[in-house]
Amino acid sequence: MRILFICHEYPPKPFGGIGSFTKLMAEQLAEKGHAVSVIGFGDTDTKSILFENNVEVVRLAKPKRASNKFINSFNEFKNCWKFQKTVQKHAQTFQADIIETYEWTGPLISKPKGVKLVVRLHGSNTANNEYMGAKRHPIIAYFEKRAIQQADTIVSVSNHIARITQQSFGIQFPYRTIYNGIDCSVFQAPAIERDLSKIILVGRMHPYKGFDQLFACLNELFALNEQVHFEIICSIIESYQTRLLSMVEEQFHHRIRFIGRIPNQELNNYYAAANVSILPSVSEAFPLIPLESMACGTPVILSNRFSSNEIITDGENGFLVNVMNPSELAQQIAFILSDQNRIEAMRSIAKTRIEQHFEIEKIIEENCQFYQSILPHV
Repeated sequence: MRILFICHEYPPKPFGGIGSFTKLMAEQLAEKGHAVSVIGFGDTDTKSILFENNVEVVRLAKPKRASNKFINSFNEFKNCWKFQKTVQKHAQTFQADIIETYEWTGPLISKPKGVKLVVRLHGSNTANNEYMGAKRHPIIAYFEKRAIQQADTIVSVSNHIARITQQSFGIQFPYRTIYNGIDCSVFQAPAIERDLSKIILVGRMHPYKGFDQLFACLNELFALNEQVHFEIICSIIESYQTRLLSMVEEQFHHRIRFIGRIPNQELNNYYAAANVSILPSVSEAFPLIPLESMACGTPVILSNRFSSNEIITDGENGFLVNVMNPSELAQQIAFILSDQNRIEAMRSIAKTRIEQHFEIEKIIEENCQFYQSILPHV
């Protein structure tokens, strides 16, 4: 098969879940002998075409931004049309069987001709905002809805994100859920001693990631448990860090350690050194961090919102908690930490859950079967 991915955040450019997913998918598909290309805007003023791990990566010159809001909006619309034409031309040159894009911000204005278009739901701006009770951006909502409606086939990374997408746009569509996966050979726990007082948080410093909700509970949690401490791995935004620490009594600051960003291939060492991990997000599509942690035998304390119940069963292979009530959250974490025997028994169960259902080899095979089902000639 010949597959063209649309991605404006392909690593090493600053990336989120879509960038991580696209890179992993592209490289795994290329390793299986499929022809794979990725196209999107880069972060330099010049275009580049490189082959990275057998994947053709086309990074277009970054769009120019104007200081005038009206001119900038006009330029963005013009850039969308230029990008559309570039994708159409590249798809023909590359002889793509499939173009896969996403709904977030609607990167494609219209369906390219002569190729199957797959739209993967990673969580649109509109759906997430409405899920969080925030206002929708009418222009973004228009392009996101258009992206969904022009798809030949829709895949969703979780049942949750498909449901809230249908609700937020007021449309119904058939879809197939294929979960994200991880490479379990990367996320294996080395033989190091765990600090049974340590909770690790890996994530992006963003209000939707639940940092505020977690820090709001820490004074009570630290009073309930005198040993527990946190290690936080993220790209640090100093102003946000300062605000978070202002929520916690100074006497407890030594029990919170911000590390900064760590390369993915080193994260297993940090997961393996902790007793449990926590992901207090208030909105997610289908996060990879719980999968990584569980693969390392580190059970996850996970917000009971979004798609969390599609990842773990509460009390069996992880813990679901209410992050919206600080006192309740503090007490739930303290209760979890009070039963170390249950945590130890959960380690192998959590690891097995990921190996059986979310190992990237299985996910890639499921995606290949899906692609072939819409391309009967392949």
